[in-house]
Amino acid sequence: MIVTVRFYGVLKDIVGREVLTLEVNNSGLILIDLIKEILRNHPSLSEFITIRDERIEVKGLTILINGRHAMFLGGDNAMLNDGDVVDILPPLHGG
Repeated sequence: MIVTVRFYGVLKDIVGREVLTLEVNNSGLILIDLIKEILRNHPSLSEFITIRDERIEVKGLTILINGRHAMFLGGDNAMLNDGDVVDILPPLHGG
């Protein structure tokens, strides 16, 4: 199963690239498992996103799955499928 993760703004700078393509052997992958894998490989993202008590805690981030907010798709337990695109957007500022 392949999931594409796209980072924007300062998150792209922290990860060092805009797009990560992750191949996982788990067809029952849920969002929290994906976030754990990302944090394992990019611990500096913990400034913006952490796992506490088996829950994703974001600090101003927005997580989209195929363009829809993750909270409307099951939140931490949102199921991911082959070919899904996860966008992780930093806090928005301005006016």
